[in-house]
Amino acid sequence: MPVNVTLLGLGRVGGSLALALQAHPDLRVSAYDADPDLSRRLQSRGVIARAQINLFSAIEGADLILLAAPLAEQREIMQHIAPELRANSVLAAFGPLLAPPLAWAAELVTAPERHVVAVHPVLNPAQLHTGAAGSEAAAADLFTGGLWALAPAPNCAPEALKLLADLARLLDAFPYYVDPAEHDGLAAASDGLPALLALALLQAAAASPGWNETRKVADRALATATVALVDADAAALRLNRANLLRYLEAVLAELALLRERLAADDGPALRELLLLAAERRNAWLADRRRGDWEAVELPSADIPSGGEVFGRMFLGALAAKRKDQ
Repeated sequence: MPVNVTLLGLGRVGGSLALALQAHPDLRVSAYDADPDLSRRLQSRGVIARAQINLFSAIEGADLILLAAPLAEQREIMQHIAPELRANSVLAAFGPLLAPPLAWAAELVTAPERHVVAVHPVLNPAQLHTGAAGSEAAAADLFTGGLWALAPAPNCAPEALKLLADLARLLDAFPYYVDPAEHDGLAAASDGLPALLALALLQAAAASPGWNETRKVADRALATATVALVDADAAALRLNRANLLRYLEAVLAELALLRERLAADDGPALRELLLLAAERRNAWLADRRRGDWEAVELPSADIPSGGEVFGRMFLGALAAKRKDQ
């Protein structure tokens, strides 16, 4: 039996999911996006089986729904589709934070046998410096060598969580089980804080009287220091503000110390700080390229096909549970 997969949102992540799943013809993939041209183009290229024109037709009969719309839109989408989710279906919410989608699911997806997992896909390390965004940046290998942080809703069946772990492996990523509150605290430092610092830097530079001349000579340093603005998500910043405010206090303290050293013309101290920071950055990048984190559950040597992964899920454990109830 074919497994019905629905993609909601075809930006960089959603479009990449579509391209990656194309390699598994035993899955029947439909897609919906607020811009209908995106799904139509994917259908015309044979990437997806069907382009849907509204949310309700998109999720009709879906076994797995991959919600990859912007975080700011996900609560409203959940509210619309929750009553229409079929029994034993799985809804996976992809985004930069895990706790908010799970909180919305607890409020909105209340029918039994509807399983929700929050997913933060940490992408292919080859994508670290591209600054690519939007649907045009979608790529079939976007998840290769990356990591999927996974957190289930409280009533989520273990088989549903395993399904998302298997899907991560199927797309050459590593599953990583993490507490949603812990994850979002970490994300404040890794995603939110860089966006805020990039915003402050560009605002300060552009507000200076010499900006018209500065932009002519600005080079890699300014470009790379502000690349976080490409993926900056106002909804994620607002929803994670408690964690972000703590990190901002720490950064302000660090900046105050750097200001003191700079004002004192303490060259040796500045050089030492820069060297240590460069070493730490290089070590992190090397680790990120290897991806052999101790906490990551590595994929098995024998990775199943898409049909096997999904077939075991929907025709096996969950179906048996449904019969027993």
